[in-house]
Amino acid sequence: MDNTQGKVFNDFEPSATTDGSHKGMMKHVEATQKHFKMKLEQELTETNQRLKASKTKVKLLITGNAIQMQATLPLKPTDTHKQGRSSKQYKISLGIPANFDGLKTAEEEAYELGKLIARKTFVWTDKYLGVRATKDKSITFKEFYDQFEERYFQARKRTRKSENTFSGYIKVYKKYLISDLIISKENFIKLITSCAIPSSRNSIIKVSRLIAKSLEIKIDFTGLIVKYEKKQRYVPTDKEIIKYLDNFQQRYESTCKIRFSEKENWRVYKFIYGLIAVYGLRPREVINKPDLEWLISEDNKLNTFKVHADNKTGYREVVPFVPEWLELFDLMNEESLNLFRDKILIAKENYQLNKKVTIIAENFNRSGIPFTPYDLRHACAIRAHMQGVPIKAAADNLGHTVEIHTKVYQNWFGFDNRVKAFNQAFEEQSQLEKLEKENASLLHKLAEKELEVSRLRLIIQENKLRF
Repeated sequence: MDNTQGKVFNDFEPSATTDGSHKGMMKHVEATQKHFKMKLEQELTETNQRLKASKTKVKLLITGNAIQMQATLPLKPTDTHKQGRSSKQYKISLGIPANFDGLKTAEEEAYELGKLIARKTFVWTDKYLGVRATKDKSITFKEFYDQFEERYFQARKRTRKSENTFSGYIKVYKKYLISDLIISKENFIKLITSCAIPSSRNSIIKVSRLIAKSLEIKIDFTGLIVKYEKKQRYVPTDKEIIKYLDNFQQRYESTCKIRFSEKENWRVYKFIYGLIAVYGLRPREVINKPDLEWLISEDNKLNTFKVHADNKTGYREVVPFVPEWLELFDLMNEESLNLFRDKILIAKENYQLNKKVTIIAENFNRSGIPFTPYDLRHACAIRAHMQGVPIKAAADNLGHTVEIHTKVYQNWFGFDNRVKAFNQAFEEQSQLEKLEKENASLLHKLAEKELEVSRLRLIIQENKLRF
């Protein structure tokens, strides 16, 4: 981490408000930007105090995403003063970005300008007239690509989570935006509309917003967003999840193309399959710093799984959705755990983790499993709803907000689950009616028995009086 990152973000740890939704992501981004702005304003105040102490007659201002110099200067060649004075207060833009590196540059420029003012040698050159700044804005998409990472992390804390987000952005940039076109409103529209795939176009818009904001280009991308229906997921039933449990072993033991040294790797993917099915984890949460010691600890009485804080929605402790599957999937198998550590947990860098997530999905496909790791996760959301688990409890377990959790199971509920839910409701209603009838019958029989007991008591009482 560089000095700027350390200075800005060492004391910053935003709460895990993001749940993967756009709204959740925006909360995280807003918290980060708010902290960055506060720190930058503090540094700006200190910089201006240094300028004032050195009697430099220049002040620095932040306007939008740029830093300007403010000073009283001789009139511009084409300018006039209402009172006929020969000087006027101006704000000078040199195209310096509003970040900590930019603030250092602006301070140096302020000292230079202050010397010219003190010596009365200031002249309106192209630099101070803003011609250079205008030229600097004539940057191509290809040229800005080399600056993108540095600019992105100037206002964000560099963590594995933020690096993972950025890696997605840079892939989109590289695939769709790199060109010799000048970055402008017209060229943004040209590149975005040239993509006909709705999901890809919307990803381009996300990256374009970041570029436009960094370069202070005002453009509304709303009209370019394409709404589309996401492909219906294949959410497996419990029977199907159990049915495909042994597919990894069958594939690894029957395929001659797999090396002998890798023949036992099926244990790794069965273990991952089991963790996702039982706990509803994101594939990345399974492989990014899982607390395996806690999973197999004797102190873990509830058999919970601890998701590390360095994941999409931060730390959470997950209760198993299907506790009886812990044994079925053999999740405490020492051989599987050791193989998982050796084969999967060696991934430390962000690109390695992304590659492992892809490999896990590929293994599902190659093993003939007709659903994805994420489909297993969504099955937990559906199951929780079908079992009547309170939405808040299920949402917390999955690392969702209630809003997103509700949206998820509504999107992927599907016709079959709807029929199952109706049948289950009718079955429960029928069972309730049956119990009510049985209860009424038992009450009737009880009343009859009570009458019989009362009658016998009377007979006994009469017999006692006779004798």
